[in-house]
Amino acid sequence: MDITSVEFYTLAFVLAMALIALLIGRNEKSLPSTYIVQLPTAPDEEGKEDVLSIEVVEDGKVRFSRTGLTLGPEETINLVFTIRDDHCSIVEKKGRKHRGATGLPVTGEVTVKCLRSGIKYWMRYESQVTSKWASFTFDTTSPQPKNIELRY
Repeated sequence: MDITSVEFYTLAFVLAMALIALLIGRNEKSLPSTYIVQLPTAPDEEGKEDVLSIEVVEDGKVRFSRTGLTLGPEETINLVFTIRDDHCSIVEKKGRKHRGATGLPVTGEVTVKCLRSGIKYWMRYESQVTSKWASFTFDTTSPQPKNIELRY
């Protein structure tokens, strides 16, 4: 095969494209999973700051505790988890049901089992209730609780 022939350059082009495709590779992500969980609330006498506490409890479950919320009449809080590989987005939304005290500070706590153990998650927590958010990492193998202050 001559170096000036069309066949040589065609073969070189095909090999170059195959090499580029091999180097780039396919970074396939799994489909996202969405979970909606109601956050049970209780009256909070102290009216604490906007803080999210996360800790791993028995059987790989994760407990989320939330302070700094104020509920109106017949309002509840729902947490919407969207999990894709090692990324987790949690959105705090208002729901409707007869729970909570009118206009009084409340705290909430819920235990979920949708997070897999042994994974370090990149998390984003958004509160549509208080318009605050936080981005952080959470290692499900760590026994230490993590406290995150939400900000504007």
